[in-house]
Amino acid sequence: MQSFFTRISISVSTSALITLAVGLCLTALCYASARQIESESSRLLLLQYYASAHALGTALLPASGMSLDANHRGSLYVLLGGLLSSLLATAYVFQLVSRNVVIARITGERTAALQFANLRLSEDIAARMHNEKSLRLRERIIEVSANAVILCSADAPGFLIEYVNPAFERITGYAAGEVIGQRLEDLQGPEQGRQDMHEITAALREQREGKAIVRNFRKDGSCYWSELFVAPVREDGDGPVSHFVVAQYDISTVMRFEQEMEFQARHDILTGLANRALLRERLEQAMAVTRRNGLPLWVVFIDLDRFKFVNDTLGHDAGDLVLKNVAERLRDATREVDTVARLGGDEFVLLLPQHGNGEPGAAILQRIQDAVAQPLQLGEYEFFLSCCMGVAVYPDDGQDADTLIKHADIAMYRAKEQGRGHWQFYASSMNAGTLERLGLESELRHALERGQFHLEYQPQLDLASGAVVGMEALLRWQHPQLGRIPPASFIGLAEEMGLIIAIGDWALRTACAQAHAWQLAGHGPLRLAVNLSARQFKQRNLLHAVAQALAETGLNAAHLELELTESMVMHNVEQATAIMSKLKVLGVQLSIDDFGTGYSSLAYLRHFPIDVLKIDKTFVSDITHSDDDAAIVRAIISLAHSLRLKVIAEGVETAQQLAFLRQHGCDQMQGYLFSRPLTAPAFEELLQQRKLLPA
Repeated sequence: MQSFFTRISISVSTSALITLAVGLCLTALCYASARQIESESSRLLLLQYYASAHALGTALLPASGMSLDANHRGSLYVLLGGLLSSLLATAYVFQLVSRNVVIARITGERTAALQFANLRLSEDIAARMHNEKSLRLRERIIEVSANAVILCSADAPGFLIEYVNPAFERITGYAAGEVIGQRLEDLQGPEQGRQDMHEITAALREQREGKAIVRNFRKDGSCYWSELFVAPVREDGDGPVSHFVVAQYDISTVMRFEQEMEFQARHDILTGLANRALLRERLEQAMAVTRRNGLPLWVVFIDLDRFKFVNDTLGHDAGDLVLKNVAERLRDATREVDTVARLGGDEFVLLLPQHGNGEPGAAILQRIQDAVAQPLQLGEYEFFLSCCMGVAVYPDDGQDADTLIKHADIAMYRAKEQGRGHWQFYASSMNAGTLERLGLESELRHALERGQFHLEYQPQLDLASGAVVGMEALLRWQHPQLGRIPPASFIGLAEEMGLIIAIGDWALRTACAQAHAWQLAGHGPLRLAVNLSARQFKQRNLLHAVAQALAETGLNAAHLELELTESMVMHNVEQATAIMSKLKVLGVQLSIDDFGTGYSSLAYLRHFPIDVLKIDKTFVSDITHSDDDAAIVRAIISLAHSLRLKVIAEGVETAQQLAFLRQHGCDQMQGYLFSRPLTAPAFEELLQQRKLLPA
């Protein structure tokens, strides 16, 4: 702006100087013209003088001088007039230019002020538009927010609601018109449900920020959880608090997830019963109560009978359904003060507080057994379950939770030894035997992977020729510390623990490989007999396991004989017949072991696709002393031959027994009379000797 006025002042001076210069130039021109006119006049007068008479010259001389002075004065007058005119013109021009400069300066100043005012106005308008845009954006954000926003007055004690956003209406079910003007705490439902609002009401009262997790109630009365944040709103930024803004976040999903996680951490997922952690907690609480009131506390350990059979025959889905059903029955058979827990598998534990050794406790146990024993329909099958229970009493049978549960478990195992559907109270004398069993269970879990099992082979001989025609593979367990463990001590245990399938598969493959090796060594087409356990017989992939063992070892299926017990095939005749028929398709032979000790029906026996009957050694041992046993053996031999079956007698130990069997047409035998079960090298040595049965 200063440079602008400087340029104007320079223009004014320049204009004045130019005007003065032009005036001077014009004056000079006028003066020069006047002088030239004077000169021309002088020359004309001189010419007249020389042309005139000399006389006249004397008279005219004074006149000429006078004329010259007059012309000179005229030039001076012209000069002075020009100078004066130039100065006046210059002054006039300077005045005009100065006035224009002042007008231009004032106009410039006012224009600059107007432009500055316009700039400030534009900035104010832009700022106002920005603020309005930001305000509208905030309003839209609040309107579309998924969380509830509440604006309430800062006037105590009501803190009345003045605004709620659409999210509040959607979450709570209340329309804005229904809550505006209401107290903030009224949104929390009944007064007894407002215990979570203390922090919020304190923040409102103290005009500060605050937050809390509270239970809210929708318009329909349903409960939901929310997290509230309250903050004061001040006038002009630092003025007094005029309002409070409350942000409400619906955290019902998070709370449900946390509750589910907490429930799963303390409950069995399948049945919803208490798990081991919650059982321990409840047991500790119950023991504390018992210590105060002096009344006994019962800890009952429950194990289902034949549950593994359900799992093996119908699959784990059916097993899960059984467990859910049993869990419901246990809940129905106990009281609300009792605790029902599932430890895993088919093992349940009950806590029965305030029961002594009299009738009430026994009545509950009987009620539990009756509830479990109710028929259970699984698809087309109907099952009749039972359970065994062991009872430990606090404080007599243990002072802590782990001891009580362990002693109840020991008592349960003792009840199982008595048969299905029994219960047994713990006694200190049970510890030794049960601890031995538990130790055996632990060792049995690792026996297979540690290579502690081996097979022994007992020769089977033809009674007519006396030659070895086959062998029965027998499982043996040689423990490095416990020594030789008899099969009767671990076969049943392996069945209960579910280890028998893996052990049985190993025995089948090992025996088939050994029999094939002996055949390749030139010892003839020996028949290999391998026992199948009940669990193996019922497994779904039995055919695959047998076919795979034959394929891997190269043994011909016709040289493999699978031995089944009477109880296995008679438990479910239709199912057993179907399984045996499929095995026969593979080409293997089948035999019924321990025949006569079970409850075989001749009506079913003739339909079984079997090849051999084996007479149990309990009948063979007394055939020379007991007419009844002798009659049974003769009847079995006659029955087998009438059904076109071969007969093998087990446990032949004397020559008299051998003679009796030969006399009545028994086909084959095995027993200590010829050989005990031998290890593979010893049996091969026997084959090399080609030893025969005495005539």
